[in-house]
Amino acid sequence: MKELSANEISLIKNEFPYQVGNRIKELRKKQGITQTKLADLTDKDRQYIFKIEKGLVTPNISTIKIIANALDILLKDFFTDL
Repeated sequence: MKELSANEISLIKNEFPYQVGNRIKELRKKQGITQTKLADLTDKDRQYIFKIEKGLVTPNISTIKIIANALDILLKDFFTDL
């Protein structure tokens, strides 16, 4: 088991939302899907998708799974390289 320093925890909390948002944006654009279409596919608000992609909010794991399903990607593959 690894003990994380306060700095490591802070870094994860600050950077991970941006990494998740960038991954969603990358996958969405690769498939030619707009934020509005992704919002419709996931029963989410377009503004919420926008905020996720900008790293302004951190979606819970259920929301990430819903988005991954809508983008036709396995959850394990979504997190590859994050």
